[in-house]
Amino acid sequence: MTMRALTRWGSGAAAVFVCVLLLALLTMERSLPADERAKAIELPADLAKIPNDGLILFSIRVAELWTGDFLKSVRGKHKEIADAAHEFEKRFGIALEQVERLTVAVIGPPPVSREPVMIVRTLKPYELAKVLAADANLKREAYKGQTLYVADKWSVYPLDDRSLVYSEFAAELRNLIDHPRPKERGALTDVLVQAAEKHTMVLGVNIKEYRDKGQLDQLPPGAEPFRPLSLARWAMLVVDVASESRLEVTAQFASEKDCGAATKAAQSGLDLLRVGLDQGIESLGKDKDAAALTSTLKQFKQPLKVMQVEQRGEMLQASMQAKVDPEVTGTVVMEGIQKIRESSSRTQSVNNLRQLVLAIATYGDSMKGRLPAQAIYSKDGKPLLSWRVAILPFIDQKPLYNEFHLNEAWDSEHNKKLLAKMPRLYASPHDEKTLQEHTTYYQGFVGKGAFFEGKQGVLYPAGFPDGLSNTIMFVEASKAVPWTKPEDLPFDPDKPLPKLGLAGARGFLAGMCDGSVRMISHKITQKTLRNAITRNDGEALGPDF
Repeated sequence: MTMRALTRWGSGAAAVFVCVLLLALLTMERSLPADERAKAIELPADLAKIPNDGLILFSIRVAELWTGDFLKSVRGKHKEIADAAHEFEKRFGIALEQVERLTVAVIGPPPVSREPVMIVRTLKPYELAKVLAADANLKREAYKGQTLYVADKWSVYPLDDRSLVYSEFAAELRNLIDHPRPKERGALTDVLVQAAEKHTMVLGVNIKEYRDKGQLDQLPPGAEPFRPLSLARWAMLVVDVASESRLEVTAQFASEKDCGAATKAAQSGLDLLRVGLDQGIESLGKDKDAAALTSTLKQFKQPLKVMQVEQRGEMLQASMQAKVDPEVTGTVVMEGIQKIRESSSRTQSVNNLRQLVLAIATYGDSMKGRLPAQAIYSKDGKPLLSWRVAILPFIDQKPLYNEFHLNEAWDSEHNKKLLAKMPRLYASPHDEKTLQEHTTYYQGFVGKGAFFEGKQGVLYPAGFPDGLSNTIMFVEASKAVPWTKPEDLPFDPDKPLPKLGLAGARGFLAGMCDGSVRMISHKITQKTLRNAITRNDGEALGPDF
């Protein structure tokens, strides 16, 4: 199973949204629901549609968190949160404040179902026209008496006037319709009941199904002592929010013996967590920049100290209550979100540059060592199309390459229509606008001694006497350009260097000719950077590279 359907909400928006909701879980004020479990309950349409023998269910009450007083103040301080809400409404046609409950479920069993479906329950009847308008490509489809709306990116299955199911793959919606309704209690029965009640968040996992499929046979290194926990039939986490927020974990086993072994393993894990928390607090206490994080962690010391794991027949249970300072926790969470987003975007950008360098090398191999020039030129030497078009066959985009008129300029009537087909590889994970505007920050240097020199392209590797590992091929520029336009970074050894790197970044990524990718600080000297740009000046790189 993957979570691609969720991570494509756009440029970290989903991560920001989820993290903010988790922050609210720890800090928002409201009264606890009754602790009694309902013996019988008529599930609303959104939850009733989820088979109780499914694999995973995660449900969260969105509107009460989104419109709460605490979250309002956080939203006002962080633009990313408002952007995430806007992205959600744009993608799904429903505003967050209208979402009573959002549930993500994996129906299963594998390998029939691998991707999650997202079920939205609104506070009042939604406008179907607005939902469908979110994607102009949605096409109506009748399937076994049900109505679906299918498109390449997202497909929608209306259940009633307040409930809709979304999936990246229409096959998952059909799988949901086809899934036989269990006649007996399933692993997610109790989870569905708890999700229907006014619990803030409920997470359930059908562990037995994964175990039966052999997906728990090999545990990560160091996890073997906790193998008894993998013998559970199912496990559930319930979170309620109040002045003292409450967390409860429940797991059911096939026998009291299995549950007893798992209880001991869980208690050992809890002891390790306590020790690890103390060590983390002690270590972070020496770092002045980690004061907020240290303060937040300290708030969990006492709750963890009194937390106990209990066995009740075949059931394992543990619960914890905690008070959390909203201001301190807010600072920590938002800083964490920013770091996660930066790290994720940087990792993706590194991967993009690696693939571009590899494509260039593969191009060179196919051309007997001659690398692409900076542009595809006309017969009279006029630059028409970028090298980014020339390497399309080497990034699995041969059909797109064949669509171009190579004897026409990038902005000709025909070629300009192909801008919208820009491969995601050229888009910047730091800036979603590049995907929307069909532009790229990935550019090379053009000039005497640089990677791009002349109209034939240099020889590889003979044209790099300074060494492949010492020569820059591509960088993140500070200005994005249309991806098919033959525009890159001008380089003259005797003139100032162009500005590099995205706004607000401490440096810029550079793809080297040997295939490696490096983060280069803005503190690098001009001399060292010039030496890294030129491939044949005979100068050694400075110690600041």
